[in-house]
Amino acid sequence: MFFHYFKFFLSPIFIASIGYGVYVGETRGAFILLGLQFFIIFGELFFGDDTSTPKYQHPWLLDLALFINVPLFFYVLFLFLKNNPTWSAELLVYLPLLGLAMATAFINVGHELVHRTSKKLDCEVGNWALAAAWNPAFAIEHVYGHHKNVGIVEEDPVTAKINENPILFAVKAFFREHTHAWGIESAQLKRRNQAVFSFHNRLIVGYMRTAIIFCVVYALFGPFSVFLYFVTGLGANYIFQMTNFIEHYGLVRVKGKPILHHHSWNSNNRMTTYLTYNLTRHSDHHVNAKKEFWELNPCLDDGISLPSGYLTYMALFTFAPFVARKKMHPRLKRWYFEYASDDEKELTKSYQYL
Repeated sequence: MFFHYFKFFLSPIFIASIGYGVYVGETRGAFILLGLQFFIIFGELFFGDDTSTPKYQHPWLLDLALFINVPLFFYVLFLFLKNNPTWSAELLVYLPLLGLAMATAFINVGHELVHRTSKKLDCEVGNWALAAAWNPAFAIEHVYGHHKNVGIVEEDPVTAKINENPILFAVKAFFREHTHAWGIESAQLKRRNQAVFSFHNRLIVGYMRTAIIFCVVYALFGPFSVFLYFVTGLGANYIFQMTNFIEHYGLVRVKGKPILHHHSWNSNNRMTTYLTYNLTRHSDHHVNAKKEFWELNPCLDDGISLPSGYLTYMALFTFAPFVARKKMHPRLKRWYFEYASDDEKELTKSYQYL
């Protein structure tokens, strides 16, 4: 039972290890970070799946494993910006891994917390985490947009079409999330007879939080650190948009129809699952969005499962998209014949020829 709690501390351990590498600095620190990268890749390829569904008697420990990421990564970011006032070759190692850490500690943790709409503290921490990754729109568009529109390509910014260019998707999805979030928030404010351009607008408050963090970075560390923070955020947002790309690639749903498990790709890969707090159990997350991360079902159905973890497919779609499509398209063909409704088949006729 100890391991079932401990496994969700992998993310803060990972972030703390990055912090140690940043503290050591220079070439030695870069080698520590390279070692972490290889450990994650090795783990995703060879550690297998975790399909366990334990009953937890002490959920506060799981919340601790989640919440601790936010202050911990703020401290790691502080160390990084403080210790790297000028350009060095080692930054080519630091920046990608820090982007991954920001994606897990700020965006992924923020994603989990903003789903807890009835818990004010959780939402507040989640919104600050997302603002620190300069994506405050995610809290609104994801909860009130994506979970309503998943699979409806015309209305959901983060449902990827088959054969869509992943890099263009990531750029478009980021900006479309912001425009969609603005529309959602504006409509909600109008229904409450509140001004759109006011502090009632959560997007405006979120953008102000992001601006405050940029100003603090500039005041403490100067313009080059602002640049490093910006590049780290670019990496984090690309990684998370690629997560969206993978989770719904090629899947469709007819508007007005219920959201089912086959509208999201699932994965129980140990390494990715532990690092992302069961985000990879995505099929159940969309069917049961109110579940805490430790309650999600592994969905033991290989017809909607990825053969590996998220990072493998991020790398493949980014650097070898033809290989990624070769792996994914037979799954889409199976999805068409075994899972798609008649209406969904009408939208995806070409899948039968893949």
